[in-house]
Amino acid sequence: MAQIDPNKKAAGLLLPVFALRRQGDLGIGDTLCVEDAIDFLSRHNLGVLQILPVNETGGDNSPYNALSSIALDPLYISLVPEMVPGLSAEMLAKHVPDALAQELSQGPVQYTTVRKLKLDLLADAFASFEKASTSADKSQQDLLAQFCLEQSDWLADYALFRALVDKFDGNACWTNWPAEQSTLAKTKKWLLTADEASEMADKQRFYSYVQWVAFSQWRRVRAHADKSSVELMGDIPFGVSRYSADVWCNPQLFDLKWSGGAPPEKFFQSDLFTCQWGQNWGIPLYDWPNHEKTNYAFWQRRVKQIASIFHYFRIDHVLGFFRVYSFPWIPGRNHEFIDLTELEAKKLTGGELPRFLERPDIPPKNAKLNNEQGEKLLRMILAAAPNSGVVAEDLGMVPDYVRPCLQKLHIPGFTIPIFERVEKDQSFKPKETHAKLSLVTYGTHDHQPIRNFYEGLCQWWHGKDGHEGWLEVQRLMVFLGMDEDAPPEHFTPELHRRMIEVLMECPSWLAILMISDLFGVSQRFNEPGISGDSNWSQRLDRTLAEYEVDAQYSQAIKWLDQAVLANSRQAKKIATKPS
Repeated sequence: MAQIDPNKKAAGLLLPVFALRRQGDLGIGDTLCVEDAIDFLSRHNLGVLQILPVNETGGDNSPYNALSSIALDPLYISLVPEMVPGLSAEMLAKHVPDALAQELSQGPVQYTTVRKLKLDLLADAFASFEKASTSADKSQQDLLAQFCLEQSDWLADYALFRALVDKFDGNACWTNWPAEQSTLAKTKKWLLTADEASEMADKQRFYSYVQWVAFSQWRRVRAHADKSSVELMGDIPFGVSRYSADVWCNPQLFDLKWSGGAPPEKFFQSDLFTCQWGQNWGIPLYDWPNHEKTNYAFWQRRVKQIASIFHYFRIDHVLGFFRVYSFPWIPGRNHEFIDLTELEAKKLTGGELPRFLERPDIPPKNAKLNNEQGEKLLRMILAAAPNSGVVAEDLGMVPDYVRPCLQKLHIPGFTIPIFERVEKDQSFKPKETHAKLSLVTYGTHDHQPIRNFYEGLCQWWHGKDGHEGWLEVQRLMVFLGMDEDAPPEHFTPELHRRMIEVLMECPSWLAILMISDLFGVSQRFNEPGISGDSNWSQRLDRTLAEYEVDAQYSQAIKWLDQAVLANSRQAKKIATKPS
C-alpha cells in the first residue's frame, strides 16, 4: 500500500473538470484544461489536484450517478486532431461554426448540445479512422485492438449497453426496455438473429474506440502531472447508478429493492423531502455475499482502473461500506411521501420505512458487525491499489467506530473545521487538535463556499435570532484568531486571507481549497436535494491563467502562495515559475 506520511504536509485545489476553461474547449472543461490546471498548481507550488468523478454521466449529468463505474466520460475528451485519431480540422469546421463556438463559450455547460456535438465529432473521426490505410494508421488500429483486449472483462459489454442506450433514444432506464434487451444474456441471444446485429456491432466498435481515446488522454494527463510534480486525486463513488451498464450486466451483484442515500441532516435542508426523509440517491445496494463469491472482482477492477490514472483516490461516502441508509422506494416516488406520517408511508411501501441496512448500529453488537464489515471491505480496496493513496469522505452521521477504523488502516478522513465542535459549548475545536492523518478543507462539492457561509452568518447575526448568530460569529473569530468583539460585517479581504492562512496552518496532512474558496466567490457546483440544470454545470468565467493576472483574484493567489510556503506545504519538487 502506498503510505501517506502525515508529517509531509501538502496543499492543493479542488477543481471540477466541467468548470474549467480553455480557448476552443467546446463548452465544457476537458483533458487539456486539466493539463492547464496542473500547470497552474505547479506554478504555485501546490502538490495535489483533486477532481470529481470522470466516469460517463447519464441524463442528470451527475458525476455520482454515472452510466458506468469504469467507462470515462466522452465529454472530457479534448477534440483536437493531434489527440483524436481520425479527427481532422475540416470536421471541426463543419460541426463547430463560429456562432456555435461563441455560444458554447458563454455561461454554464449546455449538456445536451455539448454531448451531441462531441459524439457526432467522434463518430466522424471513427469513420475516418476505420477507413485509414497507411502504416501509421495501422499502428494506431493495433493500439486500439490491444486496448480492447486489455479491457475485455468490461469493455465489450459496456459498449453493447451503450449501443442499446442509443437504440432507445438515449434512455438508459433498462427496466423500461423490451424484454429481449432487459438483460445482457437476453440481448446476446437476441443478437444472434436480429436484423440490427451488424449495426449494433458497429456501435460497439465505436464506443470501444471512444473509450480508447478517453483513456489515452487521461493517461497523458497523468504523465503531465508526473512531469510537473503534481499528484492527481480522483474520486470513486460508493454507489453506482441503478440504470448503469454495471447493474444491467451484473444484476446478481445488486439489491434493487432498496435505494441507498443519506438520513436527514440539519446542514442540508434544501427541500421538504430532504428535511423529512433524507437524501434518496437511488443507488442500488450491493449484494455483498455475491461479491465475495467472486473475490470482489467488480470492486477490484474498478479500483485498479482509477489507480491507473490517479495517484490518490477519494472514496465518496465511505460510510456506505459499514452500513447504508436505505429507502424502500426509488427517487421517482419521493413526491408521494412528502408530508406523510411514518404510518402513512408504511401503507405505501408494504410496511417498510427508510433505515440503515444491512443493520442499524443499535444494539452495540450490530455496531461491532458493521465495523468488521467496513474494515474487511476497505482492506480489500487497499489491496487492489497497493501503489495508490486512499482518502475517505467520512462526513455526515458518522458512527463512533468509523474514524478509529480509518486511522487503523492508515486512511485519511475529512476534517471540515466548521463541523468540528466542542460538544459542551459548540465552540470550534482548535486547529491544533485536528488529526494529522486527515484532509482538511472548508467544504466539499456539496458545501456552500466560504463567502456564502460567512454572509449567511452575518444575516443570522443581524436577523431576528441575532444573539445566536452573534455567538456563532464569535466562535468563528476565535477559531481564526481574529477580534471576536469586532468581527467583519461582511466577507472582507482580511477575513478571506485569514481563512486561507488558517487552513494551511492546520496540522492535517493535506489542505485542499475548493476553487470557489480560493477566489472568494459564491459559485456553487452542487446543492444536495436540488435537481435541475444549476447543478454540475457552473463554469469558471475565465481561464486559470486569466485569474492570475486579474488584480481582483491575483491577491488571493499570492496569499495562498505565502501560506503554502510558510507552512511547508509546497510540492515535493518546487516548480520554477515562468519569468
